[in-house]
Amino acid sequence: MIRAATPDLPDDPSSEQVEAWAELAELVGDEDFRARMRRTAVYQATGRTLHIESEAGEELMALTRQRVAEALESGIDPLGDRGTRIIDDLVHRFAAVFARTPDTEFRDWMAEQLEEAHDPRVDRYWRLVWIVNGWQVVPSLAPVYPWLVHALRNGREV
Repeated sequence: MIRAATPDLPDDPSSEQVEAWAELAELVGDEDFRARMRRTAVYQATGRTLHIESEAGEELMALTRQRVAEALESGIDPLGDRGTRIIDDLVHRFAAVFARTPDTEFRDWMAEQLEEAHDPRVDRYWRLVWIVNGWQVVPSLAPVYPWLVHALRNGREV
């Protein structure tokens, strides 16, 4: 995925694309960031990532973003009764997409995937790549990750 989605500045870029390109150059110039991306690439190569690139998967991610954002705005505790109902529903929906059992092992797997993806620099990298390449920039899940992971872990340290 990382190799397939490299930035490709068009011959006649917009000012937004040029600005994104310059920010990308600065970002990839950071050794810590490059090390993080290498770890991400290795992690993805193991096949342990969330492969949600279908229409159903996109809808599920949009629903997740919406439900958790609403929970955050409403001050819903991820470990409270309302938070538990939200996460139970989402876990069952994800389990259906992945043909998995919505048990503790699956919840831990989901949390692990989300924790691996929760790096603002990686999120920014992808947004900049989308801008440079002229692709649709989708809303980020980054603001909802902490709530979602905490709810998935249900207060358990793993």
